Amino acid sequence: MNFKRKLGARLFASSALAGLLATGCACLRPAALQADYPEERAQIERRLSEVIVAAENKDFDRLDSYHLYGPKFTKFSGSSSQRLDAAAGRKGEHDGLGAIKGLKMRADDLKIDVFGNVGIATFILDYRFDSGGEVVQRKERSTLVFVKEGGVWKITHEHLSPIKE
Repeated sequence: MNFKRKLGARLFASSALAGLLATGCACLRPAALQADYPEERAQIERRLSEVIVAAENKDFDRLDSYHLYGPKFTKFSGSSSQRLDAAAGRKGEHDGLGAIKGLKMRADDLKIDVFGNVGIATFILDYRFDSGGEVVQRKERSTLVFVKEGGVWKITHEHLSPIKE
């Protein structure tokens, strides 16, 4: 009898807790999803500017610090048909940036959406660099997913796809 009473109490408590969580999430979720988060959007825009400056200057330590490299980091790049993990993404970025000169980058048509501690920046990456005495200019559709870790926005996913002109 004691076992049945404990089991019943646990089931009731679990059901009540699940109901409260579901109700609470259902009530708060639409408002949180629609919130504007202007301060966070400005923080992400500043971080994106810092990423661009670090890439242009080949400041790899600083550039790495803007990424949340680890098991959850992923990258899709126009130069690979595979999803890249943190090690491959970092190596590709270092090798690619290290091999070029005179890099200039710009994020055009920037849109930033924030969902609590996750931010998504979509833009057209317009860049040019020197290659063998010639100026190469390209554009790529770009998506960066940022996660706020310890009060700092870091990139946890990148997706770049070339625009054929």
